[in-house]
Amino acid sequence: MPTTDWTGFASEPDFRLVYQPIVHLESGEVAGVEALCRFADGRSPEHWFQECAHLDLAAALDLAIIERALADLPHLPDGYLSINLSPSTLRDPRLAHQLRAPGVPTERIVVEVTEHARVNDYLEAQRVLGALRKGGIRLAVDDAGSGYASLRHILELRPDIIKMDQSITRDIDADPARRALATALVIFAGEVGASLVAEGVETDEELRALMEAGIYRGQGFAISAAQSLPLAPLAFTPPRTDNVVSVDPEPTRPAFVDFDATVAVTAHGLLSAMGAIEMVLNLLRQRYGVIPEEEFRALVGSAERQARLVGGVLRDLVRGMPTGTLALLDELSGTST
Repeated sequence: MPTTDWTGFASEPDFRLVYQPIVHLESGEVAGVEALCRFADGRSPEHWFQECAHLDLAAALDLAIIERALADLPHLPDGYLSINLSPSTLRDPRLAHQLRAPGVPTERIVVEVTEHARVNDYLEAQRVLGALRKGGIRLAVDDAGSGYASLRHILELRPDIIKMDQSITRDIDADPARRALATALVIFAGEVGASLVAEGVETDEELRALMEAGIYRGQGFAISAAQSLPLAPLAFTPPRTDNVVSVDPEPTRPAFVDFDATVAVTAHGLLSAMGAIEMVLNLLRQRYGVIPEEEFRALVGSAERQARLVGGVLRDLVRGMPTGTLALLDELSGTST
């Protein structure tokens, strides 16, 4: 552990590291692992990190964790090692010395900056992270979609990996709003050239819904719990999705339809879906031949789902239109009922 004055504590924090796999959902292969802290006194990691931040010791704790994680690296599965950082640690000159020391396989290191934490100086953060990334280290933004910065970290820091917050993953199979937000993040990640990882996956139903939304990397209890070394072999079996189709229940037709309001809302939905399809096609056109296969398939899947949405909305719109309106549309199109 780096030599540090732990004034404010009875002794140096006593902790151990556990590692949670991050997995390719289609194949079950391990993409990497995230290092997580467990403290001997049983208090939550959030408590310890907040207390260290209050005493201006956040960087000292982060550097101690990094040192221990790097020592464990030879015993971890192939893939990357993801380590969480407090924004204040980015200002500590010891960080670069530690992560870029001789013998450290920088191509296997990912540093995570949580969206929950404030970054006071983005220019300084960009400078430090830029130097690390030149050395092969990658950047992830954690808890995307549910944090203090409200996606600003992603816009300012342009990470290699975006980790979708568990609040979006939770019950995504039963919540159309969460599915829509996840699909939007897939398109957004593709636009900025980042990989998307879903955090907090707890059920097979959530796994299927994530894959339907175009997300093909995840971590959570449905895949594997965090473990101490030595890690047990991964027992995850990818879900079957060949017969999975997203079908919304048949809507109940109201006795009275406010046609103007219905058309306005529906038109907005159609325009949004068509805009998403256009964005995907433009992105594929611009990056043809260089976009990784996994991201290519995710983007194509998103476009296909948006196209099905457009078709479904049009079908339901026609079913719900008053008879006189259908006759008018037939007349305008040159057909008869």
